[in-house]
Amino acid sequence: MVRKLVNMYYKKLGEVTKELESIPTGRLIKRGSFFSQVIDGKKIGVTKNEKRLRQLCRRKYLLFREKVLKKNISILESALASVHEVTDENVIGSFTGAYSEMPIEYFYHPVMEKWLVESQKENLYRKEELTCKSNNGIKLRSKSEGFIANLLEFYNLFYWYEAKLNVKGETIYPDFAIINPYTGKLILWEHFGALHLAGYAEKMVEKMDRYLRLGYVPFETIIYTFEPDALNPDRLRYLIENIVLNRGNKLSEDSL
Repeated sequence: MVRKLVNMYYKKLGEVTKELESIPTGRLIKRGSFFSQVIDGKKIGVTKNEKRLRQLCRRKYLLFREKVLKKNISILESALASVHEVTDENVIGSFTGAYSEMPIEYFYHPVMEKWLVESQKENLYRKEELTCKSNNGIKLRSKSEGFIANLLEFYNLFYWYEAKLNVKGETIYPDFAIINPYTGKLILWEHFGALHLAGYAEKMVEKMDRYLRLGYVPFETIIYTFEPDALNPDRLRYLIENIVLNRGNKLSEDSL
């Protein structure tokens, strides 16, 4: 959130700087009933020059705004420099005494107890097509889904593959149902990897519409990815850290 604010300030500062370059320099003073523009100690009468009066007033405003923006950026950049990343793992790892001897699952959200039991259920739907495996041995249908699964496992996240879920009286089978063990928040993940097949795009749109109707908001409670995403580890890590683990800012339109 802080980084997003800093970036916004930088953007506004750039706009102010650009506009200042197009406005005449100098400042406005008044002697008696006359106004003058002062540049390097030299005074130029501008009492009857309405355009120049407007420009000097605008310049005064922009210079003040520039000063405030620079100050805010400096304060926030200093704060960011002193902030250390806080993850659930290193928070728990910092505990001492009796807490340091407890199994990490003791710190999980209560929903995890049920989740861990149910996650052991084997997926039997079109079992013969489960030809790929994740690093932890989970059977999957494609290498692209394997890339996603491997990263989820790298982050020690718990997930079901093609879990049967009942939502508002309807049954759905998302590619991945992922839970944050510390918050209990459930995130669904659908990977669309066969857009080259006839009719696939139409089914994809239908599935997205259904998820939205059931209350799953894209990139908040459900993630959508495509083949280029699966081949980009940085992109997958970004999605996991910012949505599943909620470590950073929400995605902006530019990052989608």
